[in-house]
Amino acid sequence: MYRHIFFRIVLLVVFSFTLSSRVIGQNLTKQDWPSGEVVLVNGDTLTGAVSYYLSKELIQVTGRDGLIKTFSPVNVVYFRVLNEQRQEFQTFRPFQYAPNPEEPYFKTPTFFEVVTEGKYTLVKRSNFVVRNLDPIATYTSRGRFYEPCPVLPQKAGLNNYQLAQLNVFYLLTPDEQLIPLRHPKKNLENLYQDKSASMKAFIRRRNLSYKNPVALTHVVQYFNHL
Repeated sequence: MYRHIFFRIVLLVVFSFTLSSRVIGQNLTKQDWPSGEVVLVNGDTLTGAVSYYLSKELIQVTGRDGLIKTFSPVNVVYFRVLNEQRQEFQTFRPFQYAPNPEEPYFKTPTFFEVVTEGKYTLVKRSNFVVRNLDPIATYTSRGRFYEPCPVLPQKAGLNNYQLAQLNVFYLLTPDEQLIPLRHPKKNLENLYQDKSASMKAFIRRRNLSYKNPVALTHVVQYFNHL
């Protein structure tokens, strides 16, 4: 009898661990939205549920008829999805990107989320990580920002941990160059030139911090306005 109970407990633990691992894995490598649109380079526009496979750099669109179509960045002009939690749209566009810093001239089309557009366009890349629930500053080193994911730790089987979205920001210049904002203050101040005094006055007046992603967006928007 005890052996039977022990066996059932072991099965339950293994099943729970396997289920949790699957949930965590799905959340770390894939983003899903129930509705969105994808505009292709051939002029077609598709609507339906959209899935973005981060590690494979592919998106899938599921139409109302249940047909699933898969596209790489080279086929896409942009895709826009509805974030139901925030009740706002997110737009992703492909840009030429060098994933390996040691090979800066080897670039490939890669999806970036557009934060704000203008002469200088602020974009970001996101990865998903598991982090401890203990309070950690949203800003980490080298221009990386944490953003909690809308997934309950208990639902994901994480208990004392949570899923977090790690955002890395880039600035797209007028000549289509992507500048990684590893040091946002220094990187942006290098571009201000004759607008430096106006920018510093604006940042001081609004009490903005380069370590805050919302403030960073306001800084880029004002820079484009000048």
